[in-house]
Amino acid sequence: MNSRDRMVSHLLLGVSGVAFFGTGLAILIVGGEIHDGPWWLVVQFAFMAPGAVILTADWVPRTGRRGLQPHVELPNLRLLLDRAASLPALPVTLAPARGPRPWWVAAMVLATAALAWFTWRNLHMPADPLEALRHIAFSLLVWAVFLLWRAGVSLVRRWRRQPAPDATTADAAVSLIGGPLPMTVNAAGLRCGSPPVAVGWSEVSAVDLLGPTPAEPETAMAVRWSLRGRAPIVVEADDMAQPPETAIRATWAYRPDLRWRPVDEGRPR
Repeated sequence: MNSRDRMVSHLLLGVSGVAFFGTGLAILIVGGEIHDGPWWLVVQFAFMAPGAVILTADWVPRTGRRGLQPHVELPNLRLLLDRAASLPALPVTLAPARGPRPWWVAAMVLATAALAWFTWRNLHMPADPLEALRHIAFSLLVWAVFLLWRAGVSLVRRWRRQPAPDATTADAAVSLIGGPLPMTVNAAGLRCGSPPVAVGWSEVSAVDLLGPTPAEPETAMAVRWSLRGRAPIVVEADDMAQPPETAIRATWAYRPDLRWRPVDEGRPR
């Protein structure tokens, strides 16, 4: 379900990005000013709204749930894990979730250029190449400063060995350079992050599944490895290419003592 949610988010962000950059590029081509613009130009700006709402984290598309509330997923998944057979004790690598494919970025660039050309042609306004180049150069400078600022924040965070804010839940995540993914679960323990940090099985005291509850329905689904004497490792399900149950079952394969008790014998710890 979360995978389909991400696909819809990428689609809405792509449409919003094409509308924003395509319309903006058309306006720059005519010199940056439009007098008595047509009504359909306002509609193009309306397509930017979903992307803006998603980027401000005020809304997450929910698709294919058929009325299933988010807080129901946690007990259902726990029940399935309680009944699941053990995985073979083989190394498992938990990879980061991949973003949009390269062809998607190429399609967005082509769609942006096509929308800019179509908008400019239908505005019936002459192009002002010098003014357009001046505006485009200024826009690129603003974006460059913004991207450099974001890169600087990321480098400082890595230097201080602090996890990114969106990589944690209510529990503090272990301090790893670059975050806990990719993670390899093998006979030696957990090998997390890049550059990798080794965590032996003797340090792991529990593995648990976190998720939304009726009291906190917006809590993200995540896997938590509790460690002795240090902060736990917390990886959100949306950040993993594999489903969260794979991470838990791979851990149980090497540490069966961490397996939850069956639900008919008591609540999972």
